[in-house]
Amino acid sequence: MSKQANITSVESLDAFRADVREFQQVAMRELMSMRQDVQKMETWITLDQPPKWKIRSRKIDAEINNARSDLERAKISRPDQDPRIFVEHRKALQRARAKQQVAMDRIRDLKRWGGLIKTESMIMNSGLQSLGHVVDGEMTRLIVMLKVLADHLDSYLKSPPPPGGFNEWAAEMQEQDRDLSREGEDTTGVPTEESIDDIKDDAT
Repeated sequence: MSKQANITSVESLDAFRADVREFQQVAMRELMSMRQDVQKMETWITLDQPPKWKIRSRKIDAEINNARSDLERAKISRPDQDPRIFVEHRKALQRARAKQQVAMDRIRDLKRWGGLIKTESMIMNSGLQSLGHVVDGEMTRLIVMLKVLADHLDSYLKSPPPPGGFNEWAAEMQEQDRDLSREGEDTTGVPTEESIDDIKDDAT
């Protein structure tokens, strides 16, 4: 009894290829978004914030000098007064010094964070680059292979049925494949790198 190949729909391969291509595009956008987010954070830490905090630190230095001068002038103008009368001047000086400490801590932290994020960014970008090669290269190859397979199946479905029984026809095809293999021919039907490049535009 003859047998038939269980092939039902070339459209299903085309639909799957379209889904793969859509996933590839989404994945590439997400990878790019991740790179941009990390780059923004690195720029904010290493380029945007340090100058702002240095300017703020200089302004606070001026506040400290002014608070210290106000305290000294108050003492000179009222040398016989109880020292407790200058409590507001001292509080102003303490507040300015506390602000200065915050600014110095932030400048130090930004320098430390900048070194860390540069290192981690390099590690992450290396991983994203490898993943990008898979998404861009390997998935493009898969899309091309699906296109080739769909074309082969479409051609098969449109071809007339073989004369005689299917078993005889299949045996004849296998014998031809063995003959070609002994002659060094490629009968796998798998496209080479050159053929993939030739049909990539049509497939994608």
